[in-house]
Amino acid sequence: MVLRYILFFTALFYSLAAMAVSDNYSHLDLISSIDYFQVAPDAKVTLPKAKERFNQGNAIHANRRFLTFGISNQVTWVRLSIDNPTHELLHRRLTTGQIWVGSVDVYQLENNQLVKHSHAGDWRKADKHLLPGIGYVFDMTILPGKSDIYIRSRALDPLTLPIELVSQSDARNISTRIHISSGLLYGILTALVGFNIVLYTTLKQLYALYYSIYISCFIVMNFGYNGYAFAWLYPNSSWLQNYCTLFFMVLHGVCGLIFVSNFLHLRTNMPRLYRLICVYIAAGLISIVTFIILQMHYPASFISFNFLSITTLIMIFVGIMNLRKAEDARYFLLAVSCSMLGLLATTLSVWGIIPYTFYGFHGAAIGVVCEAVILAVIVANRLKEIEKERITAQYLATYDPLTKLFNRRSFLSSANKIIDAAQGAQEPVSFVMMDIDFFKLINDTYGHHVGDLALEHIAQLLQSHTRKTDIVARWGGEEVVILLAHTKLAQAINYAEHLREIITSNPLIYDGKEIRVTASFGVCTRMGNETLEQLYQRADSLLYKAKNQGRNMVKAQNLSSLFANISSSV
Repeated sequence: MVLRYILFFTALFYSLAAMAVSDNYSHLDLISSIDYFQVAPDAKVTLPKAKERFNQGNAIHANRRFLTFGISNQVTWVRLSIDNPTHELLHRRLTTGQIWVGSVDVYQLENNQLVKHSHAGDWRKADKHLLPGIGYVFDMTILPGKSDIYIRSRALDPLTLPIELVSQSDARNISTRIHISSGLLYGILTALVGFNIVLYTTLKQLYALYYSIYISCFIVMNFGYNGYAFAWLYPNSSWLQNYCTLFFMVLHGVCGLIFVSNFLHLRTNMPRLYRLICVYIAAGLISIVTFIILQMHYPASFISFNFLSITTLIMIFVGIMNLRKAEDARYFLLAVSCSMLGLLATTLSVWGIIPYTFYGFHGAAIGVVCEAVILAVIVANRLKEIEKERITAQYLATYDPLTKLFNRRSFLSSANKIIDAAQGAQEPVSFVMMDIDFFKLINDTYGHHVGDLALEHIAQLLQSHTRKTDIVARWGGEEVVILLAHTKLAQAINYAEHLREIITSNPLIYDGKEIRVTASFGVCTRMGNETLEQLYQRADSLLYKAKNQGRNMVKAQNLSSLFANISSSV
């Protein structure tokens, strides 16, 4: 049921995500062209020099709005040629860069004169320009006619500039839909984390715990990746913004490998590969921690992006290698492939190798949601099988597998509790011991399989004619014991006699033949402080007398001796 809700909200998340990026804006497009060029950080290109270079045609014309430049330390200048064909002032929201852009300056010019300069980026404290899930945004007032907007940006992470100039109403709609889809994303993943923590606490399977940690790391990583952490948790710490997400990218990959190793039992099934994975994990953690301590952002970024990509490839390789060793390995491979394809789409979009689309750029998140749901189903099914095995083992430890009656161990445990309770309440307890007559003759005449059928037949008759409070157990061989709580001797005798008549009048039908089965009984009632063992010995002695005196009878203790013993004990 939990997984059904998760699947429903996953579909809802995808629907809202698609709505969030609809290009059917209600207002006209004011950007007529986009041009850009890149220079080294020490080139010290100012706004006048940048204008001169653009005017000289020393720039590249962009064919799409989403600009991607990969991991680069270069300074990127972008010019937006604006054309407002109306005679009115238009209020627009300009989106210039993703959350991890280190520095972004926006210069608005009218008639070649600077009228507005704004600055943002994650190299400084979070401010009003940071909009989680969207990027760095700036409110612009566009005058009638032609004008220019210049953007100067720099990043040590993949530099992505999703240029977008939309009306305020469209901006609010986009923001609302993206925030709702983000909330659903985190809600789905958090539900999966909680679901698997419950599985771990109830079934004590480590891979359910590792899976929860794996998804938790992705939530933290994505929370920082989309700017929510920078805006809400540590707005005054650019250091955390620059390194926290990179660290959790590596930690997410590490937890994924730990989960895979435990889930597919690599330590025992593929020990060499397991050792290599351990070395790879150690190398990744040592590298990212070292670069963070040394505050070397560029190599830290390079390590984190590549570690996560290689980790996904390793997980796919491990899944392929275990296709014949684990029944659910093919589903695991499908899950990891979803994550890999999503990560690949995001990587290619960020690096500008493929055109920008919402599903491509957010492929990593979408892929992980698919992976998480599939893995949750796999883990749940595996744990379901484990729970089924545990219940089966518990059943076999409690019941006799042939007759479905309690076994001796369960009988002793339950019966002693009744004896103790009766001792305090001064209530009677009776003990009945039954043995099938001539059982060996049945085995010798018809075969042991018919003997088993006879035992099952008797057990069904006993279960159908006993109270819920009675404890019926197979003692061993063809012997059955019954403990009757709140039952006096006379009642126990009548009960045993009733069972004897039921057995006698209901023969076993086998192969169209009636096989007459009878049984002998020994009945006694607890006297004073008698233990269960003493009750058993007396009932066994009475059963022995019934067998010796002709079988198919009930032999009980003498009532006068019972009263005498009770009186002496009082």
